Amino acid sequence: MRKYALVLILILLTGLMAGCISSSGSTTTSSESLPSETQTLSPTTTSTPTTTTPTETPTSTETPGRYDIPELLQAVSEIKQFTYVSNATISMVVTVEQEGITQKDHVNLSIVEEGYMDFESWSAWINSTTVSMPDGASTNFSQVIVGNVTYIRTIAGWIKTDDSTTSEFLWEYNLVSLARKYLTRDPDEREEGNVLTLMYYLRSSDLELLARMYFATTPDTEISVDNGILELYFKDGELVGGKISYTVSSKTVIDDPTLGTMTITQEGSWNEVIEIKSINEKKSVEGPST
Repeated sequence: MRKYALVLILILLTGLMAGCISSSGSTTTSSESLPSETQTLSPTTTSTPTTTTPTETPTSTETPGRYDIPELLQAVSEIKQFTYVSNATISMVVTVEQEGITQKDHVNLSIVEEGYMDFESWSAWINSTTVSMPDGASTNFSQVIVGNVTYIRTIAGWIKTDDSTTSEFLWEYNLVSLARKYLTRDPDEREEGNVLTLMYYLRSSDLELLARMYFATTPDTEISVDNGILELYFKDGELVGGKISYTVSSKTVIDDPTLGTMTITQEGSWNEVIEIKSINEKKSVEGPST
């Protein structure tokens, strides 16, 4: 199954690249390394960090004061910069059809992502490592965004694009922006405790773009998203993390000169836990030399 695990990672990476670069975008390459700020949190191993997440059972039974939704929205609205760590798990039953042969197997992918976002300068950097389990096949992915310009690190060096697709996606689907959006209404569920949990049920249309960014490699990729849930975690009135989960099915046809024509159908789930590491600590973000 290692061959297909590599193919799935390629699908994920190609999907992101397809969303980042349009035919109208200009591209240049460079062999320069990541800017110093991006090197700070770049994962050095493919193992999942063992950091404590806000979802662990509290050690104290004391319940803090109750915060109203407008108070939480006000606090989130005052976030100008933040750093985060996320751990996403993709669990899929994958069917691969190629040259009359059909193979079905279960594949788990782990994506460890660390990043920084600045709403004042509209700049950001993101480093992620995707690992297939149990095969251990992996790939790294890095982005630097300055305004509407996106830099993507590839094997050949840095690719620069003026297409705003990636930056628009990033500013819409990060945890802080999602919190600002959904805190304008009451949650579907609320759980009080040492960590306050607000739960929102998401419509398919709320998640289609997110799923397509990760699972679509061609414009005609068929994708269906269901059972979407957004959880927001607050401690002492401040946003400390969250979780995004949904089920997804996709069908992709790949016509590769080396691999041949393959039809890949995926049925499974996406679960991502995000932990906010710092708030309103400004960092310098500069585009790499090209």
